[in-house]
Amino acid sequence: MDGFTIFVIICLVVLVFLIKGVIKTFKRQPVVAILCIIFIFPIYAIWAFVELFTGEIAQK
Repeated sequence: MDGFTIFVIICLVVLVFLIKGVIKTFKRQPVVAILCIIFIFPIYAIWAFVELFTGEIAQK
């Protein structure tokens, strides 16, 4: 495999894990998540990445 193929595979793996973080952000604060996507996407991407390492969301 060349370097580009490895890069694409790594990007796809990161994207799959980031989707799990995105789902958690929408469960936690849906309105804030939508506003962050619209106005400050880089900060939202960091928030979604951090959500990967947080615990489960408690149901009320």
